[in-house]
Amino acid sequence: MEKVEKSASLKRSFFGAMLVTVAVIILLSTGAIFTCSYLQKVLLPDSDEIYLNIKTVYEDGTEETFWQRMKFGSEETLGMLTVEEDGEAVPEKKGVTRYSVDKVENSYQSLSPKRKLAYSALSYGMLVLPTLFSIAGVLVCAVWFYKKKLDPPIRILSSATENIANENLDFDVRYDSGDEMGRLCASFEKMRRALSDNNRALWAMVEERRMLQASVAHDLRNPIAIIKGYTEYLEESVPGGRLSDDRLLHTLSNMHTTAERLERYTDSILEIHQVEDLELHRKNYDLPQVLGEITEALTMLARQEGLTADVKLQVPSCQVMLDKQMLCRVFENIFANAVRFAKSTIRVAVTMEDSVLIAVISDDGPGFPEKILKNRERYMVTTDTSGQHMGMGLAVSRILCGKLGGGLKLCNGPDGGASVEISISFQNLTDF
Repeated sequence: MEKVEKSASLKRSFFGAMLVTVAVIILLSTGAIFTCSYLQKVLLPDSDEIYLNIKTVYEDGTEETFWQRMKFGSEETLGMLTVEEDGEAVPEKKGVTRYSVDKVENSYQSLSPKRKLAYSALSYGMLVLPTLFSIAGVLVCAVWFYKKKLDPPIRILSSATENIANENLDFDVRYDSGDEMGRLCASFEKMRRALSDNNRALWAMVEERRMLQASVAHDLRNPIAIIKGYTEYLEESVPGGRLSDDRLLHTLSNMHTTAERLERYTDSILEIHQVEDLELHRKNYDLPQVLGEITEALTMLARQEGLTADVKLQVPSCQVMLDKQMLCRVFENIFANAVRFAKSTIRVAVTMEDSVLIAVISDDGPGFPEKILKNRERYMVTTDTSGQHMGMGLAVSRILCGKLGGGLKLCNGPDGGASVEISISFQNLTDF
């Protein structure tokens, strides 16, 4: 049902997702810090630039100062120290000229207000962006892990729980994963199957009880009707003195016989309940040897009744797990019924199909009445009005076959005579 991935686990998937998330966060944070740092360097003045200050003091006491920004070590011209006015050259004044160089400071204080704001924003970005990346990465990883690894199996298990609560077991728990949630779903599916099997077994038991109640109600009618008829007969005949002593004793004797029949019927019902409560005790047996022992005992039983038992065993050499006593009881019950009705011969044919044992026991008697064949699922059916045989053999055998994982089929042979097919399912079949 499930495709199991080897060595898969939620722990491994979680750590894998976290490692990928951390790696992505580190990459994004490094990129953000590098970008912000680069932009800050662009905003700051170039540290290779200088201010060239020129100050001239003339003889008349006047001063003239100007400065020029330039790269350190460049060969840029400093310009003319004379000034032209109205297209005519101004006579050069004598004076002392002094030169000085000031380095352009690469600092925040040298920036304009707008550049200062941008520089501060980049500084904050180097702190805030990694934090945002970390928070976003953890959230994305958590959401992905939940949606991918936890949400699907949780939905499946929640739906399965709801179905079970509504007493609906006709569904499958399917989650194709080899991690812990996959194994949990697989265990849940096993539990569902066990509940379904137990539910079917319970309904089968309820159905068997229903059939038993129907059988009891049906088969109790005849003896109760007989006793009721005798009682009404006595009520009408005794007061008028129209019943002789012999007739009275005969009637009471019949009522006593019918009462004994009811008593035996009650004992039969109790026996059925005891059989239903039997537990299987499986052991390892050599199947041909067990069947040989059973058929040998059945042959002796037929011989004691003056009948012939025709036994054919076609079973391969194998060992099976079975309850030997329960299997013997099934064969003996069916064979005993055949002995009651057979004229001269009882045939027993045993074969094996896959892991199912098929045994057919038939006789050359009158066969099953149509009433029994129509009510083959009833626990106790009989046409014997004497009360000596209550149909217990078939009832007990049907229950025991069910416990052995098989069943019981009734039919009449093509040449007449009753035929009962016994099927027993064996598990863990082992060839020699």
